[in-house]
Amino acid sequence: MATSSKWNLSRQDIQIAAKDERELLLEHDSDPDEDMLFNRPNTSTVEPSSTKADGKMDSVRLQIQEVTDVMRNNVQKVMERGDRLEELQEASDRLSMAGDEFRAAAKRAQQKAWLQNFKTRIILVTITMTVVICIIGT
Repeated sequence: MATSSKWNLSRQDIQIAAKDERELLLEHDSDPDEDMLFNRPNTSTVEPSSTKADGKMDSVRLQIQEVTDVMRNNVQKVMERGDRLEELQEASDRLSMAGDEFRAAAKRAQQKAWLQNFKTRIILVTITMTVVICIIGT
Protein backbone atom coordinates (compact mmCIF):
# COMPACT_ATOMS: atom_id res chain seq x y z
CA MET A 1 0.00 0.00 0.00
CA ALA A 2 1.45 3.28 -1.10
CA THR A 3 0.99 6.08 1.34
CA SER A 4 2.32 9.50 0.59
CA SER A 5 3.54 11.83 3.21
CA LYS A 6 5.29 15.15 2.97
CA TRP A 7 8.63 13.34 3.24
CA ASN A 8 7.99 11.35 0.06
CA LEU A 9 7.65 14.40 -2.22
CA SER A 10 10.31 14.88 -4.84
CA ARG A 11 12.39 18.03 -5.08
CA GLN A 12 10.71 18.87 -8.37
CA ASP A 13 7.24 18.63 -6.77
CA ILE A 14 8.33 21.01 -4.03
CA GLN A 15 9.76 23.48 -6.56
CA ILE A 16 6.59 23.37 -8.67
CA ALA A 17 4.43 23.89 -5.58
CA ALA A 18 6.61 26.80 -4.44
CA LYS A 19 6.45 28.35 -7.90
CA ASP A 20 2.65 27.95 -8.06
CA GLU A 21 2.27 29.44 -4.61
CA ARG A 22 4.58 32.34 -5.51
CA GLU A 23 2.61 33.08 -8.69
CA LEU A 24 -0.67 32.87 -6.80
CA LEU A 25 0.61 35.34 -4.21
CA LEU A 26 2.00 37.68 -6.88
CA GLU A 27 -1.32 37.85 -8.72
CA HIS A 28 -2.66 40.17 -6.06
CA ASP A 29 -1.47 43.74 -5.55
CA SER A 30 1.35 43.78 -3.08
CA ASP A 31 3.79 46.15 -1.50
CA PRO A 32 7.25 46.66 -3.03
CA ASP A 33 8.77 44.94 0.01
CA GLU A 34 6.64 41.87 -0.64
CA ASP A 35 7.55 41.93 -4.34
CA MET A 36 11.22 41.93 -3.44
CA LEU A 37 10.69 39.02 -1.06
CA PHE A 38 8.79 36.85 -3.54
CA ASN A 39 10.76 37.79 -6.66
CA ARG A 40 14.24 37.17 -5.33
CA PRO A 41 16.34 34.79 -7.43
CA ASN A 42 16.24 31.13 -6.57
CA THR A 43 19.53 30.15 -4.91
CA SER A 44 18.87 26.45 -4.56
CA THR A 45 20.59 23.98 -6.85
CA VAL A 46 18.42 23.31 -9.87
CA GLU A 47 18.63 21.05 -12.88
CA PRO A 48 20.27 22.64 -15.97
CA SER A 49 17.11 22.58 -18.09
CA SER A 50 15.10 24.44 -15.45
CA THR A 51 17.95 26.95 -15.01
CA LYS A 52 17.30 28.31 -18.50
CA ALA A 53 13.58 28.58 -17.79
CA ASP A 54 14.22 30.24 -14.43
CA GLY A 55 16.75 32.56 -16.08
CA LYS A 56 14.15 33.57 -18.66
CA MET A 57 11.55 34.00 -15.93
CA ASP A 58 13.97 36.12 -13.90
CA SER A 59 14.70 38.18 -16.99
CA VAL A 60 10.99 38.69 -17.64
CA ARG A 61 10.43 39.53 -13.97
CA LEU A 62 13.24 42.09 -14.09
CA GLN A 63 11.75 43.64 -17.22
CA ILE A 64 8.33 43.71 -15.59
CA GLN A 65 9.84 45.26 -12.48
CA GLU A 66 11.60 47.92 -14.59
CA VAL A 67 8.41 48.71 -16.47
CA THR A 68 6.50 48.85 -13.19
CA ASP A 69 9.10 51.23 -11.73
CA VAL A 70 8.91 53.45 -14.82
CA MET A 71 5.11 53.45 -14.61
CA ARG A 72 5.20 54.34 -10.90
CA ASN A 73 7.65 57.16 -11.65
CA ASN A 74 5.41 58.40 -14.46
CA VAL A 75 2.33 58.32 -12.24
CA GLN A 76 4.26 60.16 -9.51
CA LYS A 77 5.37 62.80 -12.03
CA VAL A 78 1.79 63.21 -13.31
CA MET A 79 0.56 63.66 -9.74
CA GLU A 80 3.29 66.23 -9.03
CA ARG A 81 2.42 68.01 -12.27
CA GLY A 82 -1.23 68.08 -11.22
CA ASP A 83 -0.25 69.58 -7.88
CA ARG A 84 1.85 72.22 -9.60
CA LEU A 85 -1.00 73.01 -11.99
CA GLU A 86 -3.37 73.43 -9.03
CA GLU A 87 -0.89 75.75 -7.33
CA LEU A 88 -0.50 77.72 -10.57
CA GLN A 89 -4.29 77.97 -10.92
CA GLU A 90 -4.59 79.23 -7.34
CA ALA A 91 -1.85 81.82 -7.95
CA SER A 92 -3.60 82.89 -11.15
CA ASP A 93 -6.90 83.29 -9.29
CA ARG A 94 -5.21 85.36 -6.57
CA LEU A 95 -3.54 87.54 -9.20
CA SER A 96 -6.85 88.02 -11.00
CA MET A 97 -8.55 89.05 -7.75
CA ALA A 98 -5.70 91.47 -6.97
CA GLY A 99 -6.03 92.93 -10.46
CA ASP A 100 -9.77 93.43 -9.99
CA GLU A 101 -9.18 95.12 -6.63
CA PHE A 102 -6.51 97.38 -8.16
CA ARG A 103 -8.84 98.30 -11.04
CA ALA A 104 -11.64 99.19 -8.60
CA ALA A 105 -9.27 101.25 -6.40
CA ALA A 106 -7.93 103.08 -9.46
CA LYS A 107 -11.48 103.88 -10.61
CA ARG A 108 -12.37 105.23 -7.14
CA ALA A 109 -9.18 107.33 -7.10
CA GLN A 110 -9.98 108.70 -10.56
CA GLN A 111 -13.53 109.64 -9.50
CA LYS A 112 -12.20 111.29 -6.34
CA ALA A 113 -9.65 113.30 -8.35
CA TRP A 114 -12.34 114.37 -10.85
CA LEU A 115 -14.65 115.48 -8.03
CA GLN A 116 -11.84 117.42 -6.35
CA ASN A 117 -10.95 119.06 -9.68
CA PHE A 118 -14.63 119.95 -10.23
CA LYS A 119 -14.91 121.47 -6.73
CA THR A 120 -11.76 123.52 -7.34
CA ARG A 121 -13.16 124.90 -10.61
CA ILE A 122 -16.48 125.80 -8.97
CA ILE A 123 -14.64 127.61 -6.16
CA LEU A 124 -12.49 129.52 -8.70
CA VAL A 125 -15.55 130.45 -10.80
CA THR A 126 -17.39 131.58 -7.66
CA ILE A 127 -14.43 133.71 -6.50
CA THR A 128 -14.04 135.19 -10.00
CA MET A 129 -17.76 135.96 -10.21
CA THR A 130 -17.69 137.54 -6.74
CA VAL A 131 -14.70 139.72 -7.71
CA VAL A 132 -16.39 140.74 -11.01
CA ILE A 133 -19.65 141.59 -9.23
CA CYS A 134 -17.79 143.58 -6.60
CA ILE A 135 -15.92 145.54 -9.30
CA ILE A 136 -19.04 146.21 -11.35
CA GLY A 137 -21.16 147.03 -8.31
CA THR A 138 -18.90 149.74 -7.01
